[in-house]
Amino acid sequence: MKNKKVLFILVSILVLSLIGWVSYIKFKGNNTVGQNDNKNGVFASVKDALTQKMTLSCEFTDETGTIVKSYIKNGAVRVTSTGTGGGQSNEIIIKDQKMYMWDSKTKEGFVYSINEENGNSEAVKSDSYFEAIDKYKDSCKIATVMDSYFTIPTDVNFQDMSKLLEDLQKYGNSK
Repeated sequence: MKNKKVLFILVSILVLSLIGWVSYIKFKGNNTVGQNDNKNGVFASVKDALTQKMTLSCEFTDETGTIVKSYIKNGAVRVTSTGTGGGQSNEIIIKDQKMYMWDSKTKEGFVYSINEENGNSEAVKSDSYFEAIDKYKDSCKIATVMDSYFTIPTDVNFQDMSKLLEDLQKYGNSK
């Protein structure tokens, strides 16, 4: 029973990490935001929008029926996802080289470092992730988002998962 709980937590972390990284890379990458935007000369890519200090909002429903809302402002990213099964809602904030993930109902979550040097970003360099991001590039638009939307909630109990992820990566690389 305890092993199933640990496995469920690890799978949840990986799924939430994937959603967060997809949104994070979408905003940091060289992806074209939309043909209409490019024709109007507003911005040619999300990276271009970041350079110009634009604030973006993206909203889409993925293949599994999960509704994803992503926001970016001043290098910070916020993702809200609502699943079809039981209406489960999860939140992610990526800022200051950390990713905060939590369940908005239970007020329980995880935090870990996403420093480029520690290798956590290696998995997201795969072409499959970029292909997944590219599916939703047309959902982004310039928006107005309050700074407070990127504030880490104080009523959530965050567990630091940095050490666990480091150990898992070391274990995976030793095989």
